[in-house]
Amino acid sequence: MTVATEQKLPVVALSKAIGAAEGDRPATAQLRSKAALLAEAMRLPDSYQERPWKYADVSGLDLAAYQPGAAANRGDEPESFRERYNLEHLAAGSTLVIQKNGDCTYSEASPGVTVVEVAKATGEEAATIDAKLGSVVPPERSKFTALHYAYMRGGLLVDIAANVEVPEPVRIVRELQVGQLAAPHTLIVTGANSRVHVVEDFRSSEADILALPVAEILPGHGATVRYTVLHRWGSNTRVFSEGQLLSGPDSTFVSTNLVVGGRLVKGHVESSLTGRGSSSELFGVFVGDHDQQIDFYTLQDHIGADTRSDLLYKSALADQARSAYYGLTRVGLEARNADAFQQDHNLLLSPEARADSDPVLEILTNDIIRCNHGATTGPVDDEQLFYLESRGVPRKQAEAMLVRGFLNEVLARVPQQALRDEMEQIIDEKLAAVSS
Repeated sequence: MTVATEQKLPVVALSKAIGAAEGDRPATAQLRSKAALLAEAMRLPDSYQERPWKYADVSGLDLAAYQPGAAANRGDEPESFRERYNLEHLAAGSTLVIQKNGDCTYSEASPGVTVVEVAKATGEEAATIDAKLGSVVPPERSKFTALHYAYMRGGLLVDIAANVEVPEPVRIVRELQVGQLAAPHTLIVTGANSRVHVVEDFRSSEADILALPVAEILPGHGATVRYTVLHRWGSNTRVFSEGQLLSGPDSTFVSTNLVVGGRLVKGHVESSLTGRGSSSELFGVFVGDHDQQIDFYTLQDHIGADTRSDLLYKSALADQARSAYYGLTRVGLEARNADAFQQDHNLLLSPEARADSDPVLEILTNDIIRCNHGATTGPVDDEQLFYLESRGVPRKQAEAMLVRGFLNEVLARVPQQALRDEMEQIIDEKLAAVSS
């Protein structure tokens, strides 16, 4: 796509219309307007010059083909949202938010949890949004993030008060049903010494959809935030997502991405460890088949002293599926006593599958505890496969068992049994489709 074609997109006009429909407050309107101007002026990311985009060539993406902010005919809703979305395992009284094409259709919150739409917030929640929205992931990061803020609809604030421990995960289901450009935003702000697990569950139809999700996470002093994303996109959905943590002192952040759907899922996950004693753990599980492309860039950015980070990403790829991982661990001049580890492992289930691993260390101080990385790519172990087959296990079933064992190292890090069981079921269904 040429730059001239990109600049002809009427982003400013479209963003103004969306802002008017959303009822933007002045701060949101200003952010949206700034982003729209940036989006019209910026180029698409260059895979030849921008290393995080090395494996994802988006130069041919026709942005003009996608209508932002499209709404769907909801039709008759089932009596039970838990039944419709297979969420019967959620504990009674858990926080559950259902969105369809950016419109909230159902919401219930447990004690100590506030979930409010960006467009409908008032009082303290509105003040929090005005102060924090766009502060962690800025619109100028890329053309996609600029488009996100210009076209943002259905943004949500998850606000947890200080000293509150939320026992059950907060579940946000976002479903896209019609061809469109969707820009969902999740802003998670927690008070000191709070504990919360937010699960974002993305689903889409088989329509041609472009999704630009952004998540901004700001934990308070001593807080723990777990953020799990279930990528259950349709086979024609392209995803360019951004998620970033800005840590408070002694805070803990745990990110998990499970990808089984989507035509292209390009994720950027960053932890900015500014607060002294803060830590992050970044986990990923990817199962791809057909011509799926799963591409993740991560940044473990050690800025403050006494910070710790860990990363474990694993993929299993069949058919012509491809995964790409580029991860940067950066230790700044002031990041004394940093402790960082990074691992990426890939299992190839067919000769045509491909995985690229590109872990990088950038260490600017010698006052560290540890900073290292590792990466592997290879087929299923023939000896293990032979062992199972020699005991009567059919080859496809044996291969699936070995893949599950390979991926379970990540799933074992999920503390809630019900969520872990759900993630295992999602993977089993995907592996069954791969084996059929």
